[in-house]
Amino acid sequence: MKRKDIKFIVFMLLGFLAFTSCDETSESGEYDNWQQRNIQYIDSIAGVARTNADGTWKVILAEGLNDDGELWSNEYYVYCKVLQQGSGTVSPHYNDSVLVNYRGRLIPSRTYKDGYVFDESYDGEFDANFDVPQKLNLAGCVRGWITAMQEMVQGDTWRVYIPANLGYGASDRSKIPAYSTLIFDINLVRFAPVGTPLISEN
Repeated sequence: MKRKDIKFIVFMLLGFLAFTSCDETSESGEYDNWQQRNIQYIDSIAGVARTNADGTWKVILAEGLNDDGELWSNEYYVYCKVLQQGSGTVSPHYNDSVLVNYRGRLIPSRTYKDGYVFDESYDGEFDANFDVPQKLNLAGCVRGWITAMQEMVQGDTWRVYIPANLGYGASDRSKIPAYSTLIFDINLVRFAPVGTPLISEN
């Protein structure tokens, strides 16, 4: 084999190894480029929600803000897909206690195609006749959760997309990396003012 042929083969092998190494590095971590990926994800959800082609989406400005001509970016809204409409006519207030079934997860990733589940009140598929709801003080929840819950009525089941800005922001939690979009499936069973007994029917 000629020397120039050997040099060419070596050059090609080195190029291949460098490309493979770079490719593996970009995909090596579950949360690589996590902030940017979450921004892109919430922007894509915002596009679908604002189009509302199937009529099941609600776009809600964050609790405490107003829409008086302000041009808020996507990170100041909560995007809610109505999975089931409840029979209630009123919504919880900021200081109410709520009884809910819920599952919280992150955006889809390499290992978790449906998003890593970081918290849930039930196992497997949700069954309203079997699963026991959890009592929460609404004011103690993240801002995006508070925003959505104050628009829900008894019996509603929503999928709620909360931008990092309305979740934990730049803070790391034990199972939630900084800059994470939070995705919750929430079923509102009932609610009551703080201090009023709130008992599950299950």
